Amino acid sequence: MAVKQQAVKAIEPLPMLKTVEQMSRISGIGENKLRELMDKGEIEYVQNGNRRLLADAAIWDWYERNKISAGISKKGGNEKYVGSTKAG
Repeated sequence: MAVKQQAVKAIEPLPMLKTVEQMSRISGIGENKLRELMDKGEIEYVQNGNRRLLADAAIWDWYERNKISAGISKKGGNEKYVGSTKAG
């Protein structure tokens, strides 16, 4: 009886610093928006020649500074949406 061998694909690790294109695919934030945020100084990056490289932590820092939290209060067992406030 023939034995089937499964091909094991090696998972290529992502680099620690990512290009704008890579970070856009990972984060869901558009390339132009990422470049705009870097130009405004809202996201930290490393300049490497003509490339700007981003760390995951830079995106999370920006997210934490700009997220809008949903306010939910419980009254009588029913959850009620109260509103949202900008964190920071």
